[in-house]
Amino acid sequence: MEDLLKSLISIQGKLCVPKSQFNNFGKYAYRSLEDIEAALKPLLQSHLCGIRFCDEIVEHSSGRTFLKTTLFFFNSKGESISVTAEAEHASEKSGMDKSQITGAASSYARKYALNGLFAIDDTKDADTNEYQGQTTQTVPPEQKPIPSTPKRTTRKAMTPSLKSQPQSTPQPQYDRYAGIRQMLSTVQTVADLVKIWNEHRSEVEGNDEIKALFTARKNELTFNAA
Repeated sequence: MEDLLKSLISIQGKLCVPKSQFNNFGKYAYRSLEDIEAALKPLLQSHLCGIRFCDEIVEHSSGRTFLKTTLFFFNSKGESISVTAEAEHASEKSGMDKSQITGAASSYARKYALNGLFAIDDTKDADTNEYQGQTTQTVPPEQKPIPSTPKRTTRKAMTPSLKSQPQSTPQPQYDRYAGIRQMLSTVQTVADLVKIWNEHRSEVEGNDEIKALFTARKNELTFNAA
């Protein structure tokens, strides 16, 4: 097991997967499962290691169904460790058949199993607090003027001018869901709406307001298509 852990540490230190994909609606970059696997394969080969996945459908006590993937990391000596990740598996989705639903859930779960095992998240995602801190404009502290030697002036010159008073400008508040709102207002088909939901599931699942916007837009598109 020591050799396997040494290989894992080495791969974690060397592996870097740039976010080469771009979402034109949300205006942000991301990485796909295929990007991760392509960058990982040469490192696995150089360390005589490999990976494999095992997917299964599980039902939680809440009644919701998930696709659970188990990622096995092993070496040529037979040593192995594993991690798991889950993605919700809906019974049906508009614009997608059953095989597409399962495939999307599997890709999502496998991607985040790889992220967890190999510490891939080396850049900030659009749904993290760190990203908000990077993108929110920082107001520089007000600098005090350097005092100068007072000069003799007339009484008129010493009268303060109202025009010289600095005017404070309110800073716009950052809306992390602005991109999603824009996508919902422009999407034209239910299939595209489902695609947007799958790409942003982790961002909107905890936000009832945004989920309601998805539902309302779905009803509009379904009615228009009828």
